[in-house]
Amino acid sequence: MTDLSVTSAPIRLTPTGDAAAQRSEQRLRSASEGFEALFVTQILKSARSTSLGPSLLDSSATDNVQSMLDSKLAEVSAGRAGLGLAEAIYRQFSAHLETSGE
Repeated sequence: MTDLSVTSAPIRLTPTGDAAAQRSEQRLRSASEGFEALFVTQILKSARSTSLGPSLLDSSATDNVQSMLDSKLAEVSAGRAGLGLAEAIYRQFSAHLETSGE
């Protein structure tokens, strides 16, 4: 059973031992990198929305492909882009990880 509350209480996991702690740390790391990817996606989307005028290649298909490319680029670069956002989020919330029964 997992208790994931929005309060400052630690996350408690029913499984005990190092395996449970590693799983919760991995989930937190993944969530942190996911948030950084979302942030980078929004930055790219904002940067792409600024333009000097219409282009010959503008179409809904081009917009869709560009959006998918930006999402993949953000996903791949999350945690490696040098922003440090994923690491900061991980450090902030890792203090609240606690496995029960140890």
